[in-house]
Amino acid sequence: MAASFRGRPIRSLRMRGRNDSGEENVPLDLTREPSENFREILQNVAKPHGVSNMRKLGHLNNFIKVMLSSCDAFASRFYFLRLALLNEAKEVRAAGLRALRYLIRDTSVLQKVLRLQVDYLIARCIDIQQSNEGERTQALRLVRKIITVNAMLFPTSIANSLIAVGTDGLQERDRMVRAAIAIVCELALKNPEVVAKRGGLSTILKSVIDCQLSRINEALITTILHLLNHPRTRQYVRIDVELEVHTDTGSEEATVNK
Repeated sequence: MAASFRGRPIRSLRMRGRNDSGEENVPLDLTREPSENFREILQNVAKPHGVSNMRKLGHLNNFIKVMLSSCDAFASRFYFLRLALLNEAKEVRAAGLRALRYLIRDTSVLQKVLRLQVDYLIARCIDIQQSNEGERTQALRLVRKIITVNAMLFPTSIANSLIAVGTDGLQERDRMVRAAIAIVCELALKNPEVVAKRGGLSTILKSVIDCQLSRINEALITTILHLLNHPRTRQYVRIDVELEVHTDTGSEEATVNK
């Protein structure tokens, strides 16, 4: 058996792995004009009937290949990815999120994406907890890409979802709670205003009390100290609200954690 396995071509093993995952292998000819490939992908993804979800998934993965091979030829043709995020299959939604992540390369593309109100669909993917960790992982990766490209454009809808997961995730046994809090901390360093206005700083400090891992607590506290250290961002940390639980010895939380 080992000999026959070693003798099997690597390419066939890769193709078999993709088939076993359920994704349908859709042929793609990169020698064609990008516009022709794009038209074929759009027609198949947009069809409400007659195209299986796994075939749509294959077309969305082809979209990424075409986009990467043709530079920014599709910078103005991303609107159809909204259809993928509205699909009932979590695998198709995850592929749509992944395609968006590759598509958003600079601020101009990000602005066009946000004008289509895609942020509400991304927030929905983060909120849903129905055995869809793959979809939520792709959503969090996309969120981090948005922060990297231009954190000042970060939508409040997504911030609300991240903060909600960070606040109530432990009680609901959400496995994404630490990832959500880490992203909130990252966003707080680059756009503290949106985090502060949505109550994210309180979530960060509440996580210090809930978490028992010293290295994570150190990172959380460092985020707050960084904001306090700069006059421009110090205003966002309210002493009588966010820091009360740690500075007021008479508070209920402080008494419990003595």
